[in-house]
Amino acid sequence: MDFYELTMSLPQPQVEAMDAMLTQLGAVGITYSDAEDAPIYEPLPGEMPLWEDIKVIALYDDLKLYEQSKQWLQVQFPQLEVLATKLKDQVWERVWMDHFKPMRFGQNSWVVPDGFDVVDESAVNLILDPGLAFGTGTHPTTALCLEWLDLHDVKDKRLVDFGCGSGVLAIMALLHGAKEVICVDIDDQAIEATLQNATKNGVADGIKVVQPDQVASIKNQHGVLANILAAPLMQLSTVFSEMLEDKGFIVLSGILAEQQKQVMDKYESCFVDIEGKIEQDWCRVSARKR
Repeated sequence: MDFYELTMSLPQPQVEAMDAMLTQLGAVGITYSDAEDAPIYEPLPGEMPLWEDIKVIALYDDLKLYEQSKQWLQVQFPQLEVLATKLKDQVWERVWMDHFKPMRFGQNSWVVPDGFDVVDESAVNLILDPGLAFGTGTHPTTALCLEWLDLHDVKDKRLVDFGCGSGVLAIMALLHGAKEVICVDIDDQAIEATLQNATKNGVADGIKVVQPDQVASIKNQHGVLANILAAPLMQLSTVFSEMLEDKGFIVLSGILAEQQKQVMDKYESCFVDIEGKIEQDWCRVSARKR
């Protein structure tokens, strides 16, 4: 099946109305990106900030509706520059996989996309389904956590993967011998991806799912892995401490390098031996409960 895109740049106040109109005109999907390369590093919980100037991309799977939408835009907004593009029919998962190759973290841990051969049979190999990718290890925040797991002994440990996404951290921990990993995520699709990826890697029995509103029930864990963002991480310092047994550890990521001190300062009341590592403007913070 061929797909078609209409791309335009709009001031932020006009985006919501345009989104609604394009949807009514038959767009099967609408995405936003920054039209001016102005970064939004992270929202606070409950916030959905947008850029001042936004690139709106409307996707169509029907040529007739696509042509009608293009004509409507030309009539209604003659000054609006609209880029019309036909997308070649492709196996999109395979196209994505062309940019996602087996990757090594530390000395002995690999993430291998499903369909690729294992590079090192003697290493710990996590097979990941690209169609379920909420996190693959390609981003420095995930890579920093995978590297930590490769360098530290988690054998027989009880852990929490808070904001588990695709389950990469939980599954890697189990492959390295962790006894059980409690997975928490606000997105049901992330939990589904985690369970499917865990099954693919033969460690589904080690996954326990806890809903976000039940996290107070998590106690006496050996460690917490949390690759989310600095703002929620700073709100969760006490919550994480209460999840852990004495001297339990935390591994935090999703932190911008300039936020490192702020996060470390927040955790000083409950944790000791606080360390940070920076990679490509992102930071990992690890520590041990007092």
